[in-house]
Amino acid sequence: MDSSERDRGSRGVICSLSELSDGRLRIVMDDVVNLAPANIGQWKHDVFVTFKDYDKSKLAALDFPEDELAAFGHYVLARLLATNHLLGA
Repeated sequence: MDSSERDRGSRGVICSLSELSDGRLRIVMDDVVNLAPANIGQWKHDVFVTFKDYDKSKLAALDFPEDELAAFGHYVLARLLATNHLLGA
């Protein structure tokens, strides 16, 4: 393992998935802080960002228009830049 594979930044974004009582799935995005910067370390919740609910079968099949998937990836990257004070840098 290359030592750089263990390097981590001080801030990050996580996405989690939970099942709702009605059977839909919820994706939640949060900002996190690395308690041991520059290492794998533990992450601590910092800020709730957003959530979106999906039909389970649609999500499991990745049945989305390409532009919606691209927008999700764009949003994750924008959050990473924003939480690290690099957006627009």
